[in-house]
Amino acid sequence: MNNIPDGKNRRVLIVDDNRSIHDDFRKILSPAGATLAALDATESAVFGDLADAVQQTHFELESAYQGQEGVLLVKKALEAGLPYAMAFVDVRMPPGLDGVETTRRIWEIDPNLQVVLCTAYSDYSWSEMFVKLGHRDGLLILKKPFDAVEALQLAFALTEKWWLHQQSLRKVEELESRVTERTRELLQSNQSLQREVAEHQRAEESLRLLSSAVEQSRESIVITDAQLDLPGPRIMFVNPGFTKMTGYTAEEAIGKTPRMLQGPRSDKTVLRRLRLNLQRGEAFEGETINYRKDGKEFNLEWQIAPIRNADGKITHFVAIQHDITGRKRLEAQLFQSQKMETVGKLAGGIAHEFNSILTAIIGQSELLGNDLPAGSPLARNATEINQAAGRAAMLTRQLLAYGRKQILQPEILDLNQVIASMEGTFHHLMGGDVNIQIVAAAGLHAVKADAGQIEQVIMNLAMNAADAMPNGGQLTLETANVSFDQDSVGRYPELKAGDYAMVAITDTGAGMSDEVKARLFEPFFSTKAVGQGTGLGLSTCYGIVKQSGGHISVYSEAGRGATFKIYLPQAQQQPEAPVKRLDSQELPRGTETILLVEDDPALREMAATLLRRLGYTIWAAANGIEALSLKQQRDVGHIDLLFTDVVMPHMSGKELADRVEALYPHTRVLFTSAYTENAIVHQGVLNKGVALLQKPFTPSALANKLREVLDQPSAPARETGQETFRFAK
Repeated sequence: MNNIPDGKNRRVLIVDDNRSIHDDFRKILSPAGATLAALDATESAVFGDLADAVQQTHFELESAYQGQEGVLLVKKALEAGLPYAMAFVDVRMPPGLDGVETTRRIWEIDPNLQVVLCTAYSDYSWSEMFVKLGHRDGLLILKKPFDAVEALQLAFALTEKWWLHQQSLRKVEELESRVTERTRELLQSNQSLQREVAEHQRAEESLRLLSSAVEQSRESIVITDAQLDLPGPRIMFVNPGFTKMTGYTAEEAIGKTPRMLQGPRSDKTVLRRLRLNLQRGEAFEGETINYRKDGKEFNLEWQIAPIRNADGKITHFVAIQHDITGRKRLEAQLFQSQKMETVGKLAGGIAHEFNSILTAIIGQSELLGNDLPAGSPLARNATEINQAAGRAAMLTRQLLAYGRKQILQPEILDLNQVIASMEGTFHHLMGGDVNIQIVAAAGLHAVKADAGQIEQVIMNLAMNAADAMPNGGQLTLETANVSFDQDSVGRYPELKAGDYAMVAITDTGAGMSDEVKARLFEPFFSTKAVGQGTGLGLSTCYGIVKQSGGHISVYSEAGRGATFKIYLPQAQQQPEAPVKRLDSQELPRGTETILLVEDDPALREMAATLLRRLGYTIWAAANGIEALSLKQQRDVGHIDLLFTDVVMPHMSGKELADRVEALYPHTRVLFTSAYTENAIVHQGVLNKGVALLQKPFTPSALANKLREVLDQPSAPARETGQETFRFAK
């Protein structure tokens, strides 16, 4: 095909078993000389204007003399890329394949080949050929003998048809290729569009979720412009959380600067650091005090970060603000609680050490006063020493109360009855200028507390109220039942959810500032002039209430009086009649043998001297190990009572008592201590069956407590005719 000048395929295959037929076709389709001249005239007559085109057409002929050979040539030509455009096939070609079968097989190889069946006989009808070959437009019949011009016409027309068909196929292929390419481009465009739509939908959904989150967030979210020159960035957006937190609506805030929330207590150092960070394009976190629209302060924690565009330029700032006022309040409460706990431990420890010293001073001064003649100057000195030591002992008891290390004797109480029994005292202390009102709640919860200590708390608070109203006023004592759930109890970290009885003591005095309220329960803190108070009254109240499992708080503003509220947990039992306590100046004597164990030498000497004067046989030891050795090494005989300190080096009083009772089951035990943090006393409440004498104690208290323990049922009976030993008061 590439050798044909016009580029058209004029390759023709002749399939006929008669060689003369091949020669005839060559003369017709590839004429030379006279034959060519004869054909020219015929072509001009037949083709008219096409005669020149026909004359210039050159056919490339190839021959096959049997049908099988023709099929093979078609196959090879197709494989070589030089297909035939048409074929003249004789119908009769014995032996072997006839023309119809040859055509069928050729079309199986090359369905585009144009075929002219040549026959001199009516071997097949049209219908028979259609059955064998199907309806094809590439099949023609040429009757033998055929005219040369007719053969030339068929060759020219069919090769033209083949070429046109190929051209149409190319066009179709090109069109299909272009359609395919365009379809691919459209598919890619569609996919890209779908991705863009999906991304747009995701962006819209993200924007919707972000908008919803911003709108519903409890945090305050503020967006400003990027203007850093004075007066600063302008607010462009605020969410409802901002309005709820600050009280300003969006209309009131937009266009303003965040300075609208600042006030006199806003931290200027933090704000300067914020400005420097924003100028550097950096995020910043900080805390400061801001002000609501109504002027109230609130603690604010915030994070501010720059917003940049695609070019990296800062266009806005976004601030997320969190109200931490509640957290700050809890932190302050925790700090105050820890501070009070630390001070309490220190005060309790100091008071414990002083108690031992004061017990010795009190005892020795009483012994000295008893030995001196009545009315002598030395006797008066001894009395002064005793009284001064008593005042010091009162201070140590207050310190122990604050440190929650005092000995409590709890009982079931009705606070209404406690307050009612004190009403006369209130009127006596307050005078006529103070109007006293008691509002008692019906059905008040019973509480379990030390009656004397609770009376002391109420009396201290009432006296403070009187001091706050020098020109008279109103004092109200009110009781009520209060319940705390898990949420509300969070205001008082040391309390548990449950039912409480409350006592509120309210005055109409001068009130207190925040600075005073912050230190109100600290020991030795006082607003009174020097010499007018120890500063231990309210700290004592604090310790007693805490040790009783309750809580005390104050509500006050300068110029508007004060309210102290005491919360004590409800007790399940009912109040009982108070037990009368012995209060006698006569010291009972005895003849029993007592093992005295005390690590403080002065206190040990005082107690031993006192008990020997009262008739007891005394064996004294400095600690538990010495006491056990003393019992084993010396013939001390039967020990009626072990009198031991609880807190001692080497061996505690509880351990010593356990060992003594294991060896001598009938020996009675009396403990003494200023501490309650030991195995004998748990959280200020005596374990059942334990006898304990609180330090500092007087000789009278020791003498009476000894007889109380020794005279319990099954104790050895005292000798009759006992005398009493009287000490000066």
